[in-house]
Amino acid sequence: MCGIAGVVNATGVTKDDVWAMVGSIRYRGVDAQAVEDLGGAIVGNVLLKIAALENGRQPMSSTDGKVWVVFNGEIFNFIELREQLQAKGYRFKSRCDTEVLVHLWCEKGEQMLDDLVGMFAFFIWDQRTQTGMLARDRQGIKPCFYAPYRGGLAFASEIKAILALPKFERKVNESALGDVFSFNYCPPPQTCFEGIHHLPPGCFMRYGSGRFSEPVRYWRWPLDGERVDASQADLENALGEAVKLQMRFEVDGGLFLSGGVDSSVIAHHLLPQWKQPRLDAIGLRIEEQGFSEYAYAERVATDLNINLSALDIRPADIADIARSVVRHAEQPHGDFSFFLFYLLSRRAHQMGKVVMFTGDGPDEVMLGYRHNAQFFSGMTRARFSMRDYFDLISYSTRQERQRVMSPSFLPHTEGAFDRFMGIIEPFGGLEPMEQVAAYELTSLMPGNDSPKSDRMGACWSIEGRAPFLDHRVSELFARLPIQSKFHQGVGKHFLKRVAQSYYDHDFVFRPKTMPTLPIGEWIKGPLYPWARDILALPDGGRFDASGLQHMLQEHRSGMHNHTKPLRTLLMTKLWLQEFFSEGA
Repeated sequence: MCGIAGVVNATGVTKDDVWAMVGSIRYRGVDAQAVEDLGGAIVGNVLLKIAALENGRQPMSSTDGKVWVVFNGEIFNFIELREQLQAKGYRFKSRCDTEVLVHLWCEKGEQMLDDLVGMFAFFIWDQRTQTGMLARDRQGIKPCFYAPYRGGLAFASEIKAILALPKFERKVNESALGDVFSFNYCPPPQTCFEGIHHLPPGCFMRYGSGRFSEPVRYWRWPLDGERVDASQADLENALGEAVKLQMRFEVDGGLFLSGGVDSSVIAHHLLPQWKQPRLDAIGLRIEEQGFSEYAYAERVATDLNINLSALDIRPADIADIARSVVRHAEQPHGDFSFFLFYLLSRRAHQMGKVVMFTGDGPDEVMLGYRHNAQFFSGMTRARFSMRDYFDLISYSTRQERQRVMSPSFLPHTEGAFDRFMGIIEPFGGLEPMEQVAAYELTSLMPGNDSPKSDRMGACWSIEGRAPFLDHRVSELFARLPIQSKFHQGVGKHFLKRVAQSYYDHDFVFRPKTMPTLPIGEWIKGPLYPWARDILALPDGGRFDASGLQHMLQEHRSGMHNHTKPLRTLLMTKLWLQEFFSEGA
């Protein structure tokens, strides 16, 4: 876990300006921070020690000092790449993965991206030619944002680093904010900040002749090619290799064990390769029925002799950490599992952990979310309606928005369905179920799911590692026939069949429980004053105060279940307060 920041070809920018960017994200890398002025680019890095730091500090240069890099993430196959480069005569001054990038650039240029197995965002600067490249990993595990600035381009691991630049105009992207009330997050590459964009996953931007290109795609999800069924041995081999490479760290680590199938499969694969005396795991425990899988986590821990500790979550925790969660999420997310990841990461930090493994990855690629099972039951290709699907996943109806939004803000929410259709348009030739998977992989994952583990871990200096997100494992899943992904109402069917060789049928094929909070019930009771006060905060005239309070009262009385829109409204109000102190 690290962080990068920089400004390229901009007028009047100083090292102090980039130091301000670096300082705003110091928690991402508490072990070292540095800034270098390279002439046409000023770049900075914050570094979290995962392995030995000797000669591995950033910004890092090639041996001749001509090629520089700032890098966030991990190149898991760096040892193999280093050996190949050494065989070609390249000399290394460190044993860290960062140095591989500068030499690989000298050897292959942009084609280097094809060789990398890992999670990454980095900027390469070649002083010999005044050229460079800003690149992001295939699936968007690591974040990368950019914005025009003083005639050049600013980039960073987090939005707040760009906002730290002098006189950067902080302005709400109204249409992007409007989309949040349907999607429950802001679909990338937009952000809710005017002028700041995601670098899309699987893309890079080349720099030359004094300017950056538009994002160039070097990798796509293999959804439209030949379908290839896989055996259990195929998955075992791919996942075993992913775990082996991701075990390359020299700090204390552990596992977030939810009790679901995904993290339980990771536990099974992780244990034989675990190098520390015992595998420590943390599991969520929530008293309300239907929101906790801790009993299942206990079963896995007992079977595998894992040292499991419970993290109990209570309503007061939410009010205590809400502003911090919003500050680090940086955009409105009505997904309250951000709170869970924050609390899990805090507990891991308190235990002295730095690397934590997760089961992230299979749900999006194999239609594992509960809403998909709900929608696909009884659906046929002839009866499949993308409009109906969009309405199912939307977090507010037009009628609800009309009740609580001002006439000036309401129109900004009207384009969400068109945005959704634009996301899936490139996949229009696929079966409808595959179009849904394409949406979840290309928008939901980088826009909402990956930020949870990255941003909520980063603020506690925790690096998450997800073997299922090794792109070779993900590609295996993506190429499966649709009946292997979703069969007889069951998502992730292929993975569950494999998991059945480790765990019993009832454990594997029980109804899916999402790791989330009973926030709808809590804001009727112990969190009601908190919710009422947040909804009363100023918001720049975007919402109707009486309409918001009336919606909350209807929910509290049980007259209507407004959990979804209230979740989004609460986090949007807090976001406006955090980043636009007077409600923008």
